[in-house]
Amino acid sequence: MTAEPRAASSVAAVLEVLRAAERWLARNREAVDAVNVYPVPDGDTGTNMLLTWRATLDGTSGASNPEAAGEQIARAALFGARGNSGVILSQYIRGLTEGAAPAAASGVLDGAALASMLERGASTAYAAVSQPVEGTMLTVMRDAASAATAAAEAGGALIEVLEAAVLEADRSVERTPELLPRLREAGVVDAGGLGIAVLLRGILLGARGEPLPEAPAAPRGAIDLGSLERAGHGYCTEFVIVQPSQGVGELTAALEARGADSILVVGDASALHVHAHLDDPQQALSLGSVAGEVRSVKIENMQDQHDLWAAGHEGRAQAEIGLVAVLPGDGLANVARSIGPIEVIAGGATMNPSAGEILEAARRAASKHAFVLPNDANVLMAARQAAEAAPGFLTIVPVQSVAAGIAAAFAFEAGGNLEAIAARMEAAAAGVHSIEVTLAVRDAVVDGVTVESGQALALVDGRPFVAATDLEDALLDTIEAIASDAEVVTIYLGADAPADAAERLPSMVEARCPGIEVEVVHGGQPHYPYLAGVE
Repeated sequence: MTAEPRAASSVAAVLEVLRAAERWLARNREAVDAVNVYPVPDGDTGTNMLLTWRATLDGTSGASNPEAAGEQIARAALFGARGNSGVILSQYIRGLTEGAAPAAASGVLDGAALASMLERGASTAYAAVSQPVEGTMLTVMRDAASAATAAAEAGGALIEVLEAAVLEADRSVERTPELLPRLREAGVVDAGGLGIAVLLRGILLGARGEPLPEAPAAPRGAIDLGSLERAGHGYCTEFVIVQPSQGVGELTAALEARGADSILVVGDASALHVHAHLDDPQQALSLGSVAGEVRSVKIENMQDQHDLWAAGHEGRAQAEIGLVAVLPGDGLANVARSIGPIEVIAGGATMNPSAGEILEAARRAASKHAFVLPNDANVLMAARQAAEAAPGFLTIVPVQSVAAGIAAAFAFEAGGNLEAIAARMEAAAAGVHSIEVTLAVRDAVVDGVTVESGQALALVDGRPFVAATDLEDALLDTIEAIASDAEVVTIYLGADAPADAAERLPSMVEARCPGIEVEVVHGGQPHYPYLAGVE
């Protein structure tokens, strides 16, 4: 029997094994996404699990001992969790790190310690879900842990215990349609369970020091689209509450009272990660803001995700050259998708996507090369980091506003010389003046513009331009000042815009700027009741 690894001196080695699992999951992400029908058929389970796992490992930099690494991993998993599957995975990771504490203290990671870790991971994940469903990733976690425990009790060494867990995870995945009717009707296995099996096999490959297979696993089953829901999926809403004044139970009950489902509230007294599916994401965000400081907001339209995913299963081919746009509202996302097959990431002010998210979206958008429109100054750096991580695959078009980004998207063509495509997009963006109208949160003098707290402030191309008593005056004064030679103004209504703004604004703009063409579009963006492009 081979000697067991010494946990106290192998933090770097353990992290390298976990990185191997990340690379194996990345290679299998599309296979996992392809069978995603539960709880919502939106095709992002593999992506969410990969981003969660990646964020977890990225949060371990600087850890020099097992105790510090365990604490950092658990916290990074909480903050980096993405989607229903990612939140459950984050709790599995938390349980694994808690289960590793005795091994860290003793300095020995053996088969028995690994089995204990897997048992703790599965039980922690189950405890995080108020109504656990069998035939999901929870079942696969539990079955793998049970097999590991049996192998450890039989005297198995570390690798032997891990092999037993991987073998049973694969078997458990194949059994998931027997336990969950929706899977059986669709003709597939559970995507989250498949993701867990892939991760465990990646860990095994890394622990053995074996190279990863070139070919990823094939999707398990051909989906019967006719068995799936076609409408009404609502919004997947996620955020982190720092130093919450309310606990898991209180927030869960409040979300249930508002009709949310797929509710997951996990964490501790220092931070909670909230995940819910509901028709109005603002209801969840309002609850969060009452409970504490809200960070890392992510809102995704699951119906749009489902439609795109279903279109792919109906034979839609991936483009060789594609386009990714970061946009902050569902209406803006719909505008972009009406232009063409654009991969949209929710993001913008206070909702900045990571470099990993941008790169994953680009890989969904294109097989050979993708263009990225950051559309916000705060997203530009992450986009450039994504480009550095995949040399030659991404071109970042450095657009820093939504209106200019929409204009650039209209100029995109999925063919021809890459430099020429980028030049056309940059030229289109340069032909648009972008207006952003918001409310000032404090008294200030910026770039010569004096604004008081509560006043409306309009920015032009990112710089303060005018302050006014109300939002509409700020918008109209700005349009009048900069649109003397313009032909078209497009106004994007934010989530906080007045309900009748679409009816009133065209005539108000035309009264100030006779002859100009006015288009008003629902943008749905937060923070800015009005965005506008003048061209």
